[in-house]
Amino acid sequence: MTDLRSRSDALSELDPAARRRVRIGGLIAAILTSLFLSAVVLAPPIGSLRTLGAPAAPGERTPPLPASQWLFDLFQRVSTGRVSPQVQIVEIDEQTLATFGAWPWSRFDVAALVAKIAEQNPAAIGFDLMFPERDRLNAEFLAEYYPQLPPSALEPFRSEEDGADSALGRTLGKTPSVLARLGTYGEGQNTPLPPLARFEGVAPPTTPVYPTVIANVPTLENRAAGHGLVNGEKGRDGVVRNIPLLGRAGGYLTPSLALELVRIAEGEPPIRLEGDASRIHAIAIGKHRVRTMPGGQMRLRFRDVMEDQITSPVDIAEGRVPANQFTGKIVLIGLTSAGTTDVVATPRNTAIYGVFVQAQAIDAILNSRALVRPPWAVGAEWIAGLAIVLAACAFLPRLRLRAIAALAAAINAAALGGSWLAFQGGLLVDPAPVVAPAFVAAMTMISLLFVEGGRIRNRLRSSLEAERHEREAASQIQEGMLIPRARLAAISPIADVDAVLLPARSVGGDLYDVFALPAGRLCFLVGDVTGKGLPASLFMALGKALSRSLLTQPHLDLAQAVGAINNELNAGNGQSMQMSLLVGILHADGRLEMCSAGHEDPFVMNPAGEVRSLQLDGGPPLCAMDDFPYPLETFRLEPGETLVAFTDGVTEAQDRGQALFGARRAAVGIAAAVGRPISELVDTLVAEVRAFEAGAEPSDDLTVLALRRPAP
Repeated sequence: MTDLRSRSDALSELDPAARRRVRIGGLIAAILTSLFLSAVVLAPPIGSLRTLGAPAAPGERTPPLPASQWLFDLFQRVSTGRVSPQVQIVEIDEQTLATFGAWPWSRFDVAALVAKIAEQNPAAIGFDLMFPERDRLNAEFLAEYYPQLPPSALEPFRSEEDGADSALGRTLGKTPSVLARLGTYGEGQNTPLPPLARFEGVAPPTTPVYPTVIANVPTLENRAAGHGLVNGEKGRDGVVRNIPLLGRAGGYLTPSLALELVRIAEGEPPIRLEGDASRIHAIAIGKHRVRTMPGGQMRLRFRDVMEDQITSPVDIAEGRVPANQFTGKIVLIGLTSAGTTDVVATPRNTAIYGVFVQAQAIDAILNSRALVRPPWAVGAEWIAGLAIVLAACAFLPRLRLRAIAALAAAINAAALGGSWLAFQGGLLVDPAPVVAPAFVAAMTMISLLFVEGGRIRNRLRSSLEAERHEREAASQIQEGMLIPRARLAAISPIADVDAVLLPARSVGGDLYDVFALPAGRLCFLVGDVTGKGLPASLFMALGKALSRSLLTQPHLDLAQAVGAINNELNAGNGQSMQMSLLVGILHADGRLEMCSAGHEDPFVMNPAGEVRSLQLDGGPPLCAMDDFPYPLETFRLEPGETLVAFTDGVTEAQDRGQALFGARRAAVGIAAAVGRPISELVDTLVAEVRAFEAGAEPSDDLTVLALRRPAP
């Protein structure tokens, strides 16, 4: 009989001890990884998001960047967007210098440029360049380089009021202009006046301090509407990622050039410092507010400066600028020609002029686009990482490798995607505390799963090897219980007998037996135990022994003997196994007594090759019901006729499409052997079954028994 197959994967089901070892190993790996990352994030020698973009100390060797900083730089490079059109740049480039001469120009020329820009009423004009020395067009310079000039010719240049610096100063006094200052740690020049900007709030000790200042000549400093620092901060890798919005320079709290330009453009409101005595949270100016680092530094989110925002002084001088190019806008004047030292690296550009960084800073203030590391980020990152690690320890040992890989990929994608979305909102959220511990925990547990799987495979291999030996021994015992084919022909003179039993596995649950009874009778039987393997073979052996014992009892007829077999088997059947059984007794005169317990009906073939089925009423399989009265049924087997009995391994054989061989094909296979010896008939039927299966795994044990009355 065909049983239901159950699939089990021993490698996918770890025992509790193995699963506990995998979880503990993954958790330890995650904890160690977390401690290492914590050291990377918090240790001052290495630096991290806590000091993202912090400058290296003088002489300090540049350490490698944290992975998260590389990721944020990548976000900067792949982001799109333009600097606000409210920011305009007047670029003194190579073409300009070729037209007007080398830098520095005469202050008369600079004044003329500023006057031209001022005609369009800009909101503010800022200089990303400095004038720390007097203009070269003065009496001392001309007398030194042109000694042939008469003193009278130099007289106009001796008057400061008529000099180039005064001309530029008067022009600056008529415009919303902002001059640059540079905070230094060495000797400064031109001791500056206090800046005009007013501050509200407390500047904490974390604010950058510059003991000295390089400023412009007093003639210009006194006329400008504002003053701003152009100091930048290079990270440990030399890349500018943030700039200070204020600093204590030369003893005075001074805004940056970008912040001062926005202040002038907004009508000179006070600069509000939001925070406390230990740190600044944000800086507000007019209607604008930008979040900052504790010392007032602003992390820039870099964008593109478009071509329509860049104007050449040549176009301004020749009147090729639209009438509203600068109206109501913040204008930056900067030097971008070869040889200038104001060149820096940013996450988006390996080399860019400082005036473009100032434009980025103004844009960030105007649109509150600064990047910020929120205070809750660290806790949220590590809590999320811990949650993922704990979930991994709980569930990964139960998952298959493909599921683990898919889950790890999903977690990584979610962490990186969340970090990207946060970046788009101006927040720096580090995915490393989420990805790294979970990744290490997953990889550790996968490795441990392989180790545990190897241990399980070794145990299974040993168990299977032992079972194989047991099966081989059981198969030999089972074969020894069956009458060899060569001896079947000599059992009785009243019929030729042949049989074959082919188990689906090394041992099976089918059985056959043939033996002589008194008065020249011949008893034969064919049975099939539910299931396969060792349990079925053991039950078969018990059934075969009981059958021969009870069928040879003279005081029992065939029906009584089958009933007794049923009761004896059922009495000790703790596994609720069943067995179909077909028993027959052939008399010398051809009378055939048969009794069926849930078995396949046999076929009879006459000498002409006609095949018919013997229809038996029979009863249920053995062990299905106690004390069932199995009927005795009588037939006649004529001389030359052949009776073929078989188990359902014949009729229920399946091809690769799971179609059944069936009784009709069995009858055709029997008829194909008409006129042949009985052994060839058995072999032909078996060959037909195997050809139908076409290499598919046998679905059940197969047994065929045939007996033929000799022809007259």
